[in-house]
Amino acid sequence: MSLPEQISTMNMDDILELCIDQEQQAIDLYTLARDKAKDESGRQKFQELIDMEIAHKIALQKFEIENFLELPPANLKVTDYLMEPVFSDSLNTQEILILAAKREGKTAKMYQDLADHFSEDKKLNTFFQMMADEELRHKHDLETEYEKEFLQEG
Repeated sequence: MSLPEQISTMNMDDILELCIDQEQQAIDLYTLARDKAKDESGRQKFQELIDMEIAHKIALQKFEIENFLELPPANLKVTDYLMEPVFSDSLNTQEILILAAKREGKTAKMYQDLADHFSEDKKLNTFFQMMADEELRHKHDLETEYEKEFLQEG
């Protein structure tokens, strides 16, 4: 069952719980990655992601639209065509950035699907569109960092 089909059978509380669970999964993944990262810059990058995902989880729990009133960034697509690294104890900073950017892209897609599903409900459509935009901002930040660290011409 695709996400839009699944959503049509859920009430709003269930949908919010699904989104909160998605954010918690990201928090758990990034916490594990932070704890296993071998260098300080990798640990710092994952801590920043943890903090952002916690803010999303709180906003979903409180259903606070006003926390997401910024324009979405351009999708750089820097990591879209890279292979997703397998999560392991030995992830380096480059792999961490790829893994995190891909995760943010997938979460943005989930929120965009929700926004599209609620196209007739202005408040819900706006809320989920803003959540999608926020995830795209995270992806943009990660891809900008990836470009800076690994794609500079020397």
